[in-house]
Amino acid sequence: MNNASINNEINLAYPDGFQVMGEEELTRYFSNPADRWGAYDANQHIILSVSWAKAGFMKSDPEMHLYDIEARLRKTLVNYQKIQSYSYDVTKKKKKYKIKNGLRFEHRVNDSARVHVVDLVVFKHKKHFYSVYYITRKANAAESRPAFQEILQSINLA
Repeated sequence: MNNASINNEINLAYPDGFQVMGEEELTRYFSNPADRWGAYDANQHIILSVSWAKAGFMKSDPEMHLYDIEARLRKTLVNYQKIQSYSYDVTKKKKKYKIKNGLRFEHRVNDSARVHVVDLVVFKHKKHFYSVYYITRKANAAESRPAFQEILQSINLA
């Protein structure tokens, strides 16, 4: 496993075989590389990315932040299809209620027949929202999901 420190606020471990993405790769896959870290495994066709955004007075709830992200994704991705929403507690604190801060969806890659499955988990730490994306080809999605669970479990908040 390799370690990454992201925005000087969170640390996570990611599997061997992943290469850290440079600005060019981040731009190719996400348009805007600002406030984003990423790594990819070219052999298994997996992208791991973490983006962050400042939480504000009007926008302080991770569930609402995820709703905003999903609205943007529905508009920009080809054949966006939500598979499920789920709860995942990255902060490892016991909460009285569970928020839906996870999302699994699929979409077709631009003008190809290739379909990606994406897991997205959003959480708030200090003054930022963090969005953890795990992108795989649909054919490999089920077998690669345990690695995403390991990545989420490895997150330490600074």
